[in-house]
Amino acid sequence: MKILVCYDGSEASQRAIDKAHQLTTDCGIHEVTLLHAYEDYSWVATSADGYAPSPENLSKLRDLEAKKVEEKKEFLFTEGKKFEDTNATLEVKLVQGHPASVITEVAEEGEYDLIIMGSRGLGGLKRVVLGSVSNSVIQGTNISVMVVK
Repeated sequence: MKILVCYDGSEASQRAIDKAHQLTTDCGIHEVTLLHAYEDYSWVATSADGYAPSPENLSKLRDLEAKKVEEKKEFLFTEGKKFEDTNATLEVKLVQGHPASVITEVAEEGEYDLIIMGSRGLGGLKRVVLGSVSNSVIQGTNISVMVVK
């Protein structure tokens, strides 16, 4: 069995990694991929009224984004050490793009059997306005999805 575990920095996604480790230990899963999908927010730097930041400030924004991505990468490799006590092979992927689309594409292209991800627990209006990555993934794939709370 091959599983894709999605990490976004939330406590729920941390629990998803823990659940994946438990399943790998208990169920003999052979392949695990830890995935962090992230968006490039540097486009936000230009406002609707046409204001654009200086090249220096835009460079700082991009450096900050790159630092965040590197921190997530380091964290995933550290979390990946949990799987050393299993027989599973581990891969870490960081992919830029809309998270739901990235997760669905990676899962389908990699022919995964299961996607494990955390639930952010958005309620009411926030869920309607912002949407839900987990809901989008569930609706956008034929692969089984486990949402961990």
